[in-house]
Amino acid sequence: MVEVNTAASDEWATSNEAPDGDEYEDEYEPDEDTDEDETDEPADEYEDETDSPQKKEPKFANVIEWVNGFFLPVIRRRISDNDGGLSWDPRWWAYPEVVARLTALHQAWEEARVSDSMSAMSSWWIQHLEPHLRVILDGDTGPMANAKADRSFMGWPAMPADPVPSNVIENILNYYG
Repeated sequence: MVEVNTAASDEWATSNEAPDGDEYEDEYEPDEDTDEDETDEPADEYEDETDSPQKKEPKFANVIEWVNGFFLPVIRRRISDNDGGLSWDPRWWAYPEVVARLTALHQAWEEARVSDSMSAMSSWWIQHLEPHLRVILDGDTGPMANAKADRSFMGWPAMPADPVPSNVIENILNYYG
């Protein structure tokens, strides 16, 4: 059994010897006084370049690259053949809703990837990927629910809509716009 001295808790050391991020960087960065990185540029221009945050480039240039480079290799589910289980059509690009959802997932994934928050990617999985996957792969009502192995199914038709009456347009735009 381990004994813990709780009577002297006010004497416990609370300092942290581990370097914080700023201290860590300072320890390994050359001093500004050294001649190691001399440039012919004025000091103000050099400081402007180093002080501005570096914009991280996207890992995948577009949704197609992301689907092939991340989504398909990583997201793995047991897909069913029209038995009400999960449904996926290799022609995902033929379904406008699937393309729109995967594009949104790609953009949110890129944002999470470059975020300074250590929990950003976990949030992406829970708040973005999982809700979209439930719809995309739904074998009963999802956009690819009736996909056939012979590739004859081209997706559900667009939902019908009547034209919005002109007197209603103004109300919608003023209230919701």
